[in-house]
Amino acid sequence: MIEIKWNDLIMVAGASIGVSALVVALFAIGVRLLTNAQHVVAGKAKDKQKSVSKEIAFRLSSLVAFALASSVMAYGLFILVTFSKLQK
Repeated sequence: MIEIKWNDLIMVAGASIGVSALVVALFAIGVRLLTNAQHVVAGKAKDKQKSVSKEIAFRLSSLVAFALASSVMAYGLFILVTFSKLQK
């Protein structure tokens, strides 16, 4: 008979839901910041230097958010591959 370890199952389910929500949130933040950067460029600003610095800040922040989301996904794949090779 198969014995299910319910505590471990709930822990893995909670971790996977949490990490999935984190990746989605980071990606959404990156998209929002990139959209903000595009809107700053399109607007007619009185102070050109201020709008350029805002655009740079939004673009860098979006790149950081995308990099964090990608690194979380890469780490998850690394763990998956590592533990699948340990089972063999």
